[in-house]
Amino acid sequence: MAQMEGWVMFRAAPASEKMSAPITPDTVALWWGFAPDKAITSLNGVVSAAVWRFSQPAVYELHGYADNQTDVISISIAGHHHHTYFADGKQKWSRMHPAFHFNLVPAGEQPRGIFDSKRPFSYLHVYLPHGLVKRLAAESLAIPEGRDVTLIDPMCSRDPHVESICRQFLREMTYSDECSRLAIDVLAQQLAIRLLRQHSNIAGSTITARSGAGYRDCRLRRAMEYLEAHIGDDVSLAEVATSVGLSTTHLANLFRQGTGEPPHRWLMRHRLERACDMLQTPHLSVTEVAMRCGFASSQHLATAMRRLLATTPTDYRRTVLS
Repeated sequence: MAQMEGWVMFRAAPASEKMSAPITPDTVALWWGFAPDKAITSLNGVVSAAVWRFSQPAVYELHGYADNQTDVISISIAGHHHHTYFADGKQKWSRMHPAFHFNLVPAGEQPRGIFDSKRPFSYLHVYLPHGLVKRLAAESLAIPEGRDVTLIDPMCSRDPHVESICRQFLREMTYSDECSRLAIDVLAQQLAIRLLRQHSNIAGSTITARSGAGYRDCRLRRAMEYLEAHIGDDVSLAEVATSVGLSTTHLANLFRQGTGEPPHRWLMRHRLERACDMLQTPHLSVTEVAMRCGFASSQHLATAMRRLLATTPTDYRRTVLS
């Protein structure tokens, strides 16, 4: 660690000292010179996660290895700050990084980040074995056996599914029993599948649309547009199907083939995404947000958020606006 006035730098060891073992919380702690607030490793020792807290208002510069064995998922869990990210020595993106927006370091990419914050902030890192990502892609028939797959950095964006899984990682870190270490393996698979479906070079391929219809079917796209336009209304599946000239059974099948979800689950996810966006507007009450997004009441919205995101509207608003 090197420190100048208002600037704190954490470096990995020189490339000549690079270890052949994959990245773990322990190796990162050695690079940066401090321990994580919390850490957990799966029972088989393959998957790990850690919470890193930066307690001083400062500009932090963090460096890491290019590790071909690990994809690192990084999600901000507290503190609003500016984040500039460099991949293999070149600036990739630079923007404000709100809580529960995430980025990732694909396997083989050398990361460097500059974080400018006026208050303390924290990150959850999930160290996902790239072998697991490849295996799931091959087992889903998305890639031929032996071929590689690349995860794509969402560059500081929000994905409610990734957020929900990461919140469960955080919850498991609060337990002291061995079940939590078993749960980490399950959560890692869920996270890898979501990343393959939405944030990879095979997103939209056979992993989410085995029949080849998928989003390429214009009727499915029109149905999605109809639901988006009526997201605050009580819309039936029959009404949506009629608007695009399909039976309800055919429309439901198109949704499953094209999105991997039935229509009601797809709509619920989009309503939650819209609600999370609107909760960042302070003058709107939780009840107003719920009604505008198609929930029956503020309690209905709270129930959905607790079930899918492991938080409440009030807690979510407090976190993103803090």
